[in-house]
Amino acid sequence: MIKLLAGFTSLSLLLILFAVNRGFDISDEGLYALLSLPEQENIAGIFNYDLFFKLFYKLTGIQFGIVGLRLLRLFLYLSAALSLTYFWKTFTQADRLSFKHYLLALLGLFAGYGFLPQSLSYNSLSVVIACFWLTLISIRNKTTTQYLLIGLLLACMAYTKITASLGLGMITILWMIYGKQFKWTYILGLLIPLAIIESILYLTLGDFALSRLVEARQMMGHRAEYSFLLLLKYSIVGFSWLALVSIPFFIAGKLHTSAPKLKYTILFIALILLGCIAYFTAITQEWNHLVLLLTVAVLAYFAPRLSFESISSHQRFLLATLLLLPFLLHLGSNVYWLRLGIHYWVFWVLAALYVGSLIHARLAKQMSVAVGVLTLIMVVNGIWIHPFQQEPLWMATQKWSYGNGKSIKLTKKQLDLLTAIEPFAQDQDQLLAFYRIPGIPYLLDKTSPKSPGFWTKSQTEYFFPSGYQAEVLLFYPLDSLPSFVKSDFSKNYMQLPDGEELQILWRK
Repeated sequence: MIKLLAGFTSLSLLLILFAVNRGFDISDEGLYALLSLPEQENIAGIFNYDLFFKLFYKLTGIQFGIVGLRLLRLFLYLSAALSLTYFWKTFTQADRLSFKHYLLALLGLFAGYGFLPQSLSYNSLSVVIACFWLTLISIRNKTTTQYLLIGLLLACMAYTKITASLGLGMITILWMIYGKQFKWTYILGLLIPLAIIESILYLTLGDFALSRLVEARQMMGHRAEYSFLLLLKYSIVGFSWLALVSIPFFIAGKLHTSAPKLKYTILFIALILLGCIAYFTAITQEWNHLVLLLTVAVLAYFAPRLSFESISSHQRFLLATLLLLPFLLHLGSNVYWLRLGIHYWVFWVLAALYVGSLIHARLAKQMSVAVGVLTLIMVVNGIWIHPFQQEPLWMATQKWSYGNGKSIKLTKKQLDLLTAIEPFAQDQDQLLAFYRIPGIPYLLDKTSPKSPGFWTKSQTEYFFPSGYQAEVLLFYPLDSLPSFVKSDFSKNYMQLPDGEELQILWRK
């Protein structure tokens, strides 16, 4: 079994490594890349982990490029999988660490490459932080030092995704109450790391997250896609579809011994329903949501056969935490849960393996093989065949140089686009590009004024209430032009690799 899992892991790892210098998504990955630039502004930032890149650059002079960001994500996944191996040891009360479960944890994390670009992002960072948090939270009778470490992780999550940090903080306090360890000294231990980090950032950079978040509250009013009700809807819709899938599978599992013939009828209906829901919820070419639906179906089917009396209360709480984490980490995202949920699949993988191991060793082995197969397919598809908003990755063969000696291989269409835009913007240090195209300024060695990305007209107008004076602007017509763009601009039309039209606006 270990050799088979090692094979799946090795193949997935090789596919990831061979892809690190190929392709680039000019939308989301462009945002991640700009956030890593030391000189990039991030006024009213809702994602503030860029402060760590700025601090790291100030201390070392090292700046990450596209390849560096991708390798950093991979390194963090390798570390997070090791952390989850320690968690599994505590969770199952095993005598020693398990290399098999390290491989399974890594495969579960690798599934995140099935959706969104390869570079380190707030989504991949939030999963890594949650893995380390989960390991620490599972320790019984935690010390003040361990609560300080948990506080450090909550602080890092606050810079990455504030809503997830608040959620993890609430679960941490519930754990303290549940374990009868609620002490004000421990609460201070959770808060002190954030205060220290904020002080260091302010003293060294003159910037810190709290001031940005205060500004961000007003800015978010100009982004309708981040309204509270809409964000709640994205999570509730995902939960509702999963609940609808799980109910008939749970009933079928309940009838496993009492009415086997009826069980197969219900199971047949459940599979038909799962297929219909998978088809109905496939809003894009992605199919990763099918893996999430299958996973919840498996958990629901085998849940009635689980002897909860044989599981300690500590383990029941940990199992519930594993099931809850994907929803908790998704809160605050403006992407539907069924699309983004694959990033959090690793927690359900561990929950399913635990349930399977308690029912039958053979079932756990079958689940392990399924994890390996599904992850390998998702890595192949998500990186090479259908990379996020790009052409297939084997078409990225043209070298493009940027930054100080850095390079990346792009497709011919991408190269032609950049070559056409470059002469217009060569005299500018900053390039305002809207909407959802921050990767173009990045690849042209420009920064974006005030914010690393502009997604809507109202957001752009918020940042430039008095207008913006520039010789060249880039406009991708996903929304109408900001009101400050007057008729004194000429237009040059370029075709993006996806066939859509980009406008270069330049003064007459």
